[in-house]
Amino acid sequence: MRALLQAGACCLALVIFVGCTRASNQPANPGGRVAQAEVELKVESVTSGPEGLAVAYAVRNATSQAVLLVDGLPEWGPTGYVGLAPERAYVDLSGDTALLLRQLVPVPQDTDVEAPEVPALSRVEPGATASRRLVVPLPLRTSMPYASGPEVTRELSTVRELRLRVGYVPEAADLRLHGTTESAGLTYRTAEYGQVLTRQQILDSGPLPLDGVK
Repeated sequence: MRALLQAGACCLALVIFVGCTRASNQPANPGGRVAQAEVELKVESVTSGPEGLAVAYAVRNATSQAVLLVDGLPEWGPTGYVGLAPERAYVDLSGDTALLLRQLVPVPQDTDVEAPEVPALSRVEPGATASRRLVVPLPLRTSMPYASGPEVTRELSTVRELRLRVGYVPEAADLRLHGTTESAGLTYRTAEYGQVLTRQQILDSGPLPLDGVK
C-alpha cells in the first residue's frame, strides 16, 4: 500500500535557484481549499544530485494567528511505522506532470483503509517564516499513501511540469492536537483526520523551472 522509495544516484549535483514563487490562487486539489493570501510559499531552489531531487522552500505566515504545516510525513519500513521523515514528500505522477505533495491526501472514496495516513503538524508563529527541504529519489517513482493504480517510474528528463503543494491548517481553539514528537530540530503534533481534511488549505508553487536541473 505504501511503496518504499529507493535512493537514486547521480554523479554531479545540479542546482537551479528559483527565487520567490508565490502561492497559486487557483482552486486547490482535492483535500484542501485555496490558501489565504497572507500565507505564502516561496520555492528557493531545486537541486538534482546523488541524494535525489531536492526542493528548498519557505512558508511565510503573515496572518495574525499561527498556522500548522501538514508536513510531518511518516516513514515506513518492512515491519511498519519507523517514525517521521521530515524531508519526505508524496510523489504523484500523472502524464508528464510530477506533483510533490506535503499535505494530507484524502482517502479515495472507493478505498477501505484500517486507518488514514495523517501527517504530523509543525507550527509557524504569526509573522514567522519556516524553512523546509524535501528530497525524493531519482528516478521519480509514484509514492502515495493509498494505491490507486500501478506504480509509475519516470526519469526527470521526461517531466515537463514540476509542482510543489504544501498543506496547512489555521490554528483554532477547537483543533484537537495530540502528543509531541521531535524530529530534525522541529516539534510536531498529531491531529485527527476529519479535522485536517476539512480545514486544510493548499499552497501551490505553480510550475517550477527544470531546464537547469535535468
